[in-house]
Amino acid sequence: YAFMVGLVGVAAAGFTLVQMHRSRELVAIMAAGIPLHRIAAAIIAAQVGLVLLQLVDQELILPRLATKLNRVHDRVLQPGVETFEVPLARDVDGALMFAASMDPNTGTASSLLVLRRGENGVAEERITAPSAIWDEAIEGWRLEGGRVVGTRTGDDGRIALRSEVDVWETDLSPRKLLARRSQNFAQMLSIGQLRSMRGDGGESDGGLDRVIFGRFSGALVNLLVMAIVVPFFLERTAAVNMLAQSMKAAAVAIGILVGTLAATTVTIGDLPPGVGAFLPVALLLPIAFGRLAYLRS
Repeated sequence: YAFMVGLVGVAAAGFTLVQMHRSRELVAIMAAGIPLHRIAAAIIAAQVGLVLLQLVDQELILPRLATKLNRVHDRVLQPGVETFEVPLARDVDGALMFAASMDPNTGTASSLLVLRRGENGVAEERITAPSAIWDEAIEGWRLEGGRVVGTRTGDDGRIALRSEVDVWETDLSPRKLLARRSQNFAQMLSIGQLRSMRGDGGESDGGLDRVIFGRFSGALVNLLVMAIVVPFFLERTAAVNMLAQSMKAAAVAIGILVGTLAATTVTIGDLPPGVGAFLPVALLLPIAFGRLAYLRS
C-alpha cells in the first residue's frame, strides 16, 4: 500500500466515475447546478486521506516490520534482528572487512577477514579470526584466535610475516554495519531511523537524503497525479468513450509515478538531494492547476 497508493487512488476514482457516467449521475449533478469541480474536490480530498494513511504506514507500521519483511519465511517469527553476512565493507582507513555472519544483537562476528591496504589500494596485510566481539570501550573488534599475515621486502624478495593479533581498531561497529545493510530497504524505515542511519555511517552521497525528501515529494505527487488524471473521467456528455479515457488516465498516471520514482532515487547532475526530489512537484504543480482550471463544467 505504501508504494502503490497513487495508483490505488486513481483506480478507485476511475471505477467510481465510470459508473457514475454510465448511470448519468454526472449529468444529473450538473442539471442540479453543481459544477464538476466539486466532484473533483471531493475525490482529491479522499486522496488526501489515502496519502495521510500512507505516511502513517511508512512512519509507524513498516519500520516495525522492516527487518522481518526481508527475512526468509522460516525466520519471520524470530525476535530481534537476524544475523547477516557482511560483504566487503570499507572503513575510514580504507581497510576491507568481510564476515560470514554478523549478529548485531550480541555484537559478534564469525569467520572475520580484514584486508589492510596501502596508499595504492594493494592489500598489504590480511587479518583472519574464527570469531570476534565488538568492544565499545576500545572502538574495535576483539579477535579470538586472530592472525595477521603481512609482507615486507627483504634481500630475497618479498617475505611473508605471520603473527598473532588480539584487537582490530576500526569504525565498522555492528551498528554501522547494520545501518549500511538497512540501506537495502531504506524505503521501509521511518524518517527518524533514516536520520540515525545517516549519522551512523549511511551513504555520504545524499542517498538517504533523497529517500527522506522523496517521502514528502512522493506524497505531494500522489495528490497532483489525482488532480491531473481526474478530469479524464469528468465528461459532460454521455457519448464519450470512457474506455479510451481510462486508458489515457492510466498511461498518464503510470508515466508520472515512474518518472517521479526515477527522479527521487537517481542523482540528477549536481542538484542537491532536496531539489532533485521536489523537481517533479515543481513540474507537475502548474499542470495540475491547469487541468482543473480548464475543466469544463
